[in-house]
This record gives sequence, C-alpha cells and structure tokens, in this order.
Amino acid sequence: MNFASIQYLFFLIICVIIYYTISKSSRNLFLLFASYFFYSLFGFGFTLLMLITTLITYYCSYYSYYANDIKKRKQFFAIGLSLDLLIFILFKYIHIIDIDIMNWLNWSVQKLLVLIGISFYTFKTVGYCIDLYKRKYEPDSSLLSYALSVSFFPQLIAGPIEKSISISKQLNSNKIFNSSNAIYGTKLILWGLFKKIVIADSIALIINPVFSDIYSYKGLDLFVCCLGFAIQIYADFSGYSDIAIGSAAFFGVKLPPNFNKPYFSKNYREFWVRWHATFSKWLKEYVFDPLGGVVKNNQLKTLFNIFLLFLIVGFWHGATLNYMIYSQFAFLFIIIDIITKDIRKRFIKKIGLAPKSIILNTINYLAMVLMITFLVIYFRPQSFGESTYIIDNITSFHFHHLTIKKVLFIGLYILVLEIFQYFQINANGHCFEKINNFYLRACMYCIVLFSIILFGGRPEITFQYFQF
Repeated sequence: MNFASIQYLFFLIICVIIYYTISKSSRNLFLLFASYFFYSLFGFGFTLLMLITTLITYYCSYYSYYANDIKKRKQFFAIGLSLDLLIFILFKYIHIIDIDIMNWLNWSVQKLLVLIGISFYTFKTVGYCIDLYKRKYEPDSSLLSYALSVSFFPQLIAGPIEKSISISKQLNSNKIFNSSNAIYGTKLILWGLFKKIVIADSIALIINPVFSDIYSYKGLDLFVCCLGFAIQIYADFSGYSDIAIGSAAFFGVKLPPNFNKPYFSKNYREFWVRWHATFSKWLKEYVFDPLGGVVKNNQLKTLFNIFLLFLIVGFWHGATLNYMIYSQFAFLFIIIDIITKDIRKRFIKKIGLAPKSIILNTINYLAMVLMITFLVIYFRPQSFGESTYIIDNITSFHFHHLTIKKVLFIGLYILVLEIFQYFQINANGHCFEKINNFYLRACMYCIVLFSIILFGGRPEITFQYFQF
C-alpha cells in the first residue's frame, strides 16, 4: 500500500477512528493487527518473517536482561543478535547467489530481493537486543507491546528509526484523541504528499526514461538527470518521512525528524547529520561509538573508524560494486571536509564573507547539490558499466535528446521545493511556519492541496527507499 495513495489515507482514517472508539485496553491489540495487515499487503511471508524476528529478539533479550549468570547473559544476547542479523543478511543479500535455493510460499531469489522494510525493523530489533544486554532500560512490559513497537505501520517500511522502548511508552500511555496532534499530522502529511507527488514524481517521470536507456544519452542530458535525481530522492524520502511522522501523530506518537533541509548544510559532515538523521544517529550509537568513535590524539584511528562506518553504509544499501564505490566517495568527501576545514574558514574570513551571508549560503547549497549529484552517478544506475558510461560521456556541454522544456521543468520543481522549504522553520515542522498571516497560510495550503489533487492522477511511482 503506497503511502502516497488514496487507499492509504482511507486506511489511516479508519484506523484512527477505530483506535479512539474502542476501549483503551484493546487499542494496542487492534493497532498490532492493523500493522500486520498493512505489512501483509506487500506479502504474507513478510509478516511471518517479522513475527519470527520479533519472537526471537523479545525472548532472547528478556532472558539476557534477567539472567544473573554473566555467561548466560552473553549466550542469550549472542543467540538473539546472531539470529536477528542472520535473518536480515539472508533475506537482504541472498540474491547475490545466482541460484534458486528457496521455493517456500512460491518464493524465489528474485522475490527475496524485494522484501521491503526488513532493514528498518531490524535496526529496532538489533538496538533492542544491545540496549537490554547493556541494561540501559528494562524489557518491554509485554510481548504485545514490543511486537507493536516493531511493526507500528507508520514507520515500518522506511523509518524514521526510533527505539522500540520509546514507541511502546507512547502507545502505552493511553492518550485521548488530541485535535492539535491531528492538525499537526494533517499538515505534515500534506507537506509530505506535496514533496512526493508534485516534486519527486514529476522529476522521476522526466529522468527515469533516461536511466532506463542510459546509453542513448550524453553530455548535459546525463548531468541534468543526475542533478534531478539528487533532488528527487530527497523529496521522495523526506516526503515519506513526513507522511510517517504525520500518521504517527494521530496516535499520539512523536517520531524523531529524519531530514533537516540537508542541502542547506554548511559542510558535508553536517549534511550527513541532516540527511536521514535517524539512520545517522543509529549508526553512531551502535556502530561508530563501539568502534571507538573519534579517538583523541589518534587521527588515523578516527579515520579508520569513519572508513569502516561508510563501508557498512555502502553494504547496507546493497552488496554491489556501485554502492561500495558510492560509500567510499562519500568517505573521501568527509576526509576532504575535515582536512580543508581550517583552510576554508581562513579563506572565507579573508574575502570578507559573513558566516550566514546569502552568498556563502548559496555557495554551500550549490556545493552540496553538486557533491550529491556526483554520488548519484554510482547510486542510481543499475550497473558499474552504466556508471562508467556516465563518467565518460557527461562532460559534453550540450543536450542530445533531453529537451529544454524538460530541463526547465526540473529547474522549476527544484525552485518551488526550495521556496516552500524557506518557510519551514524546524526539521519536524510543516511548511509555511514562517507565514504569520492566517489567511495567507491557508491560501498556501489550498495551493498545496490543489497541486496534490492535480498531480495525483498519474501512475504511482514507488518510494525510492522501499528497495532498502
């Protein structure tokens, strides 16, 4: 069920109505059923696998927490974490083996490739295992509560990533219907739908044919499409996150922000903090810090830890040469950022640019967009050969097949997105927060709603991060 569909909106409305109509003691059970039903629409086997993962991590973590013998604690922890990661690796990366090893429920290796959501709920289950082993907090109050925190449908498929204990506590607080949460959630859903349907999908309709037949295009055709995808994937993924956060708000659950206008970052390191922020936070807590993090007086060890971190980032996106190259170029940009930090500060001061001047902000924005446009060369194409072709043919400064009209439309969509984002104050806020006049703000929301209806009649385009 696509988040950007009328079916999902009906599903959400029905769930909200039933949730606040039934008794408080039945709400979590109903929401668990709704979440499993939602996930089963992508494949019944998916829900069964999630249930198995949930049972393993819940009981292993429970016994790991309460075991008095340190040896038994480690054993339960090792069993729970190992099985969790084994299931994740098996079902996410088995496609690299070119044989059909599984016909269960008529599945093939190719079908296993599209097992959506497994990465994101595995983040929560792995974090739960580690946190309980370290006894950061007590086990969830019940299996029902934990299972719901893992499967909670607004953030099940692609985040934002939130700790299970945080979701459980909020859902167990038995909140009454809050109109403020509903208004906030509606605004965020509208903003997310606008970014997805009007901006991301419109750009996708122009650039997807190019990426589908990459060898027929050259020069500025390729550059514009890589640039367009850099904006498309942001509008697509941040749009999904806004819809997820807005949907959760209806149930009284506050999910963390996932994007904070990353292209307006001052440097590339800041970009990674502001892009898919919950993933970056998870990596820092469960991967980077355990590796040693930033090591004082040992820059080489720090760089090695960052290198391993980005290697994991590449492998998470997919076990392909392209994703490995993409992650290592991202690592290289981080290193360049660190090395040139003081040089850039001195240069900016020397030429007299204020830290928050329009000129400097524009330069930073263009630098971020161009860096991500370059990374797209290894992120978007389906093979290393296609990426190599783009590198070899992108330097021609003229268009071959892409029309000026299509290029102007891409520029227009980017301009509209950034103008609207200008009126957004914080990462978890809706657009037009800076507009104080009620009537003008209402008028802008009418424009957003009309645009969604106008552009919404086109064929659905799957969210980009569903593949991860």
